[in-house]
Amino acid sequence: MRGFSPRNLKYMRALAQAFPQLEIVQQPVAQLPWSHVVTLLDKLDDSAQRLWYAGKSLEHGWSRSVLTVQIETAAHVRTGKAVTNFADRLPPAQLGLARDVLKDSLYL
Repeated sequence: MRGFSPRNLKYMRALAQAFPQLEIVQQPVAQLPWSHVVTLLDKLDDSAQRLWYAGKSLEHGWSRSVLTVQIETAAHVRTGKAVTNFADRLPPAQLGLARDVLKDSLYL
């Protein structure tokens, strides 16, 4: 093979070091565009956080700019922290659904 720039080789090596799992299944990061992967490598040092953001990016269809904003605003810390009165006002059957709807709409 030819045509790999030194910069892309550096990112490929960083990708291999950041995700050393030997699983055969395709990881969320493998399903993302290369620009998303580079963003994850540049902005995050923790592999657990990288996987979380990769999964959420796939789940919600985040663009690279939205992914960057989510990383910079620490979405992984904010998830599930919205203050609501759902537990006091809703029956248990609807409580989980209401939390899921709120959670999904906050991070799109």
